[in-house]
Amino acid sequence: MPRIIYIIIICLMVFIYPLQGHGKSLSGLVKQGNNAYNAGEYNKALSSYDEALKGSAESPYIYFNKGAALYKKGDYAGAGEAFEKAALKSKDQRFEAKSKFNLGNSAYKEAEALKEKDLEKSLEGCSKSIGYYQDALGLDPDLKEAAENIEMVRLVMKNILDEIKKQKQASKEDQEKKQQTAEKIKEIIKEQEAALAKNQKLDAELTGKGNTPNVTKEIGALSKEQKAIMDKTEALSKELQKDNKADASKEDPVAKHVENAVKEQDAATGNLDQQNTKASVDNQKKAVKELNEALESQKKDGNNGTGDNKENQQDKQEGQQQQGSSGNESQQGQSDQSKDRTAVGNSSDDAKDILNEEKENKEQRRALTVRGYKEVEKDW
Repeated sequence: MPRIIYIIIICLMVFIYPLQGHGKSLSGLVKQGNNAYNAGEYNKALSSYDEALKGSAESPYIYFNKGAALYKKGDYAGAGEAFEKAALKSKDQRFEAKSKFNLGNSAYKEAEALKEKDLEKSLEGCSKSIGYYQDALGLDPDLKEAAENIEMVRLVMKNILDEIKKQKQASKEDQEKKQQTAEKIKEIIKEQEAALAKNQKLDAELTGKGNTPNVTKEIGALSKEQKAIMDKTEALSKELQKDNKADASKEDPVAKHVENAVKEQDAATGNLDQQNTKASVDNQKKAVKELNEALESQKKDGNNGTGDNKENQQDKQEGQQQQGSSGNESQQGQSDQSKDRTAVGNSSDDAKDILNEEKENKEQRRALTVRGYKEVEKDW
């Protein structure tokens, strides 16, 4: 089972003169911040760290601890900025590695937060986190936890890619079904317009010549034809209603227009049975109008030509990710890092479990936690 990604706090032993006008030494402020952090009072911890930074803005250690507090608050973007400053300002290679390691943690948590909103950006965030872990390994090859986190995140990325493929397949099937529906509507419109033209001709004959046996016969035949068109439209309406039951999140205007068309066609059939051609003509016109509006709604609900481009972009990005996730899993320099940082999340429930907070799963963390880190004791 992949290991838990965690954050660490570095306790400092600092000996320095009190800050002018503040009455507290940097060591006192940092200690105060660390005590607040350990008590879970992260806002207080941040206040102390920020106060300490006023007297030592170049301290990588205070930035590191500030990042840890922000991380615990769930401000992963802010934590990442703090860890990045810690890494940039550090002159200690091993400490810089730890800063990069926690920078990777922050990037991953940001990616996880994006999983419900944007799969591609979530995957990009995962890839970015891998880049930071690789940086950490480059600075400290003994940092095995970074290598293990790379493996874990790559598993999550595979789940994300699988989900993207599922969504693309579902989207493709949905587009195909919509296209089929559009073709059925076009066919019904063609048949309905033909029936309307016949009815308008019969209405003119009925008005000019009266109700002759031949006109009566033709009206009867048209009534049966109209009934067949209505049956076809009704079958489509039921099909659309069945599809909408699976996703009742919004009303489908296509289904509504088709349903209205069925009502008008039914009324047209009834009026033809009563040899009321004038009223049935009005019903048929309304039916054609509803069907055309259904077709127009179907077009608006389609991809408008953008779907293929998006799929092509996703295919290209997936290829990059699969390339970055195969082969030698050890660090391979800047080229591999660039690959991993330019990825596309929906991380699985397993990924959530992997990143459970310490308080939520103490026993599991006790078994899987990263070991071997020592507090950094630094006089500066």
